[in-house]
Amino acid sequence: MIDKPTTLDAILHAKEERARKQKMLLSRHPLASLISLSINIPSLIKLSHEAIVVHEIAHQALLEMLENEGIELLACESQLSPSGAESFFTCKAEAKVLKAFTCKIENSHPLGRLMDIDVLDSAGAILSRSALGLAKRKCFVCEEEAKLCARSQKHTYAQLNAHIKHLVEKHAFAHSIALWCERAMKTEVKLTPKPGLVDQANSGAHRDMDIHTFYASIHAIKPFVMQWIETAQTHAHEDAKQSFVRLREIGIACEKAMFEATKGVNTHKGMIFCLAVFCGAIGRLKASDQRFTCKCLQAQMQALCANLVEDDLLHVKPNSAGARFFYETGSSGIRGIAQSGFEIIFDHTLPFFQTCKAEEGEEVALKKTLLLLMSQLDDSTLWSRGGVDGLEYAKTKAQALLHVKPNAKNLDTFLCELDTDMTSKNLSPGGSADLLAMTWLVSHIVKEL
Repeated sequence: MIDKPTTLDAILHAKEERARKQKMLLSRHPLASLISLSINIPSLIKLSHEAIVVHEIAHQALLEMLENEGIELLACESQLSPSGAESFFTCKAEAKVLKAFTCKIENSHPLGRLMDIDVLDSAGAILSRSALGLAKRKCFVCEEEAKLCARSQKHTYAQLNAHIKHLVEKHAFAHSIALWCERAMKTEVKLTPKPGLVDQANSGAHRDMDIHTFYASIHAIKPFVMQWIETAQTHAHEDAKQSFVRLREIGIACEKAMFEATKGVNTHKGMIFCLAVFCGAIGRLKASDQRFTCKCLQAQMQALCANLVEDDLLHVKPNSAGARFFYETGSSGIRGIAQSGFEIIFDHTLPFFQTCKAEEGEEVALKKTLLLLMSQLDDSTLWSRGGVDGLEYAKTKAQALLHVKPNAKNLDTFLCELDTDMTSKNLSPGGSADLLAMTWLVSHIVKEL
């Protein structure tokens, strides 16, 4: 059934079966409304690779919408039929409310025009867009009304197919990288124990945040990851510095979304910068059909951040945290790291992490890599909390702990002691935490070391 054409009779029969399924699901929950998802790709191959990818992305988008809006999900089912992949969401909400939210997905999601999201009220009636005063759906290719283009056959099947394939491939790639970035940030914050940092046990030296603040921030950042990648792909023909300007503009919007999600708490400002550079490099590599090797990735990062220290730090007043850090310590911080193409990751933490992971497992490797970063990095977060003395104190402590070569059995004991010590001194290696997440991310993305 996958990637094989079906008949019109089979499609019509499947639609009848879908209607029966909708009626049956509503009968189980008499006061509920139903969201019915199918994929709208003009082809007799209803279970193509593209259709299945779009269905998975649309299904996840609907689940996230329900969670974000606080709508109770009573039941959720998915199935493959001759008419394509389908999902059904039985919800405790008014149908008009659901229709407004689903239309927003259809209108704003990059793949929204390929999604057919019906909303049925408790009586089984399908709500129309016109009932909410919403505009009719647009064509896949142009901005004309979809029905008019279909009726006049304005676009050939070959044009439609090529456009859809390109659209799905581009977005699916960005979506997959966004999931990796999300996992990287969650892996870092869930790692427990960590010295002075937010984890599953406590908030370390941070009195204004906890792990739930981080989750809210991560959720807010994820859509911007996709924007960075898609923007980098679209403008890959531009000079890398021009692309960096575009990436930074998206980063500013991402920071705003983070602060809104955390109610003004800075959980990921440094990580946002790192991800902007990383995603920009990944997008440019994808657009030029290059392999995701360490060498290629680092070269793209260097190109994006060329002369960044000079542009941002050497000829400006010290009115930002990074500039003050530079003028008081001589360290170029994250800008210098980015300008080097994240040399500290590719030359130090990545090989260390990979070796340790092979010998002792990922969790131990992450904890030891964090200590390695703390021992080497001029961490501006540590400096902002404890000055040069605090920065050197944390470096010395991390170096001493690495020197005793802790094993899987006693590592957590040492880390808990260091956590208590650094928390009491209000010290947090936030920059090291960001680069730990980046190390994990790069290790899972690169195809060749």
